[in-house]
Amino acid sequence: MARSKKSQSKHDAEVRAIARKLEKQGFDVKADIPGYMQPDTIRGFRPDVVGIKGRQRKIYEVETEDSVDTIRDKNQQRAFRQTADQSKNTTFKRVIAKE
Repeated sequence: MARSKKSQSKHDAEVRAIARKLEKQGFDVKADIPGYMQPDTIRGFRPDVVGIKGRQRKIYEVETEDSVDTIRDKNQQRAFRQTADQSKNTTFKRVIAKE
């Protein structure tokens, strides 16, 4: 299901906030919004934000009210969590954009 314009705007604002926060912490950031290089896909899914600093990698996926708990959301969570679980230097966080 596609996000509404309002939801997409909230999603993109949250992605941008996470990307900027990571940049301030010294991470090299890729984000799936205009103005950033796109993150590589992970197990067939593109995360919203990936931050890398040294050996540390942080993966973020942002959902909205109309995308949370969909099949795609659940599949993405599984893919990103499995990737994080298989690397001691990788963390995954799912964020719900506030309405």
